[in-house]
Amino acid sequence: MPKRFKLLTNCLFCAAMLAAGCNNGPTGTVVRDSDKAADDRYAPYVEGNKNIMRRENEEMLMFINRYGWRMERSGTGLYYEITAPGKGETFVEGDLVTLEYSTFLLSGEKVYDSDSSGVKSFIVNRSEEIDALHEIAHKLRPGASAVMVIPSHLAYGVVGDGDRIAGLQPIVMKVHVTDSPEKIANGSLIKPNY
Repeated sequence: MPKRFKLLTNCLFCAAMLAAGCNNGPTGTVVRDSDKAADDRYAPYVEGNKNIMRRENEEMLMFINRYGWRMERSGTGLYYEITAPGKGETFVEGDLVTLEYSTFLLSGEKVYDSDSSGVKSFIVNRSEEIDALHEIAHKLRPGASAVMVIPSHLAYGVVGDGDRIAGLQPIVMKVHVTDSPEKIANGSLIKPNY
């Protein structure tokens, strides 16, 4: 799909969502719907989102089964397998994590990796990385490796990454933690003593 068409589609989608969200009366006062009316109005959208999530989950399970992976599923829908446990404590909020990674589509096409794009460094729960990386970081230790099958809502969402990953696209990531955790305190990095 040409980038201009994607951009136009995304803009139209955003404009439609903004228009649907406006519910002001003629004087600028907010008109409140009854809970029942609001439920009825949003029911098709809720059902549509549930169908998207069901379809994505089926695609991810077929992918996992095709490779014979034994993955756990988190409460958010992230499928993961820790392939190497690492040593030390698991990462917590505020730790700096540096990862070597490879990102694939469910088709098997590699879209990004640390060899061509450089390693990923992020602060757990405090930086703009995809939600799945923050979630898996809490399960990893320095030196650990993991494989994740990530639903779109934990990856790049409805819009995609604007480059190689389309909207509503589940992805696969293989990660390896390269550094030990470093705490952020007053803007400076502090190395742990273990």
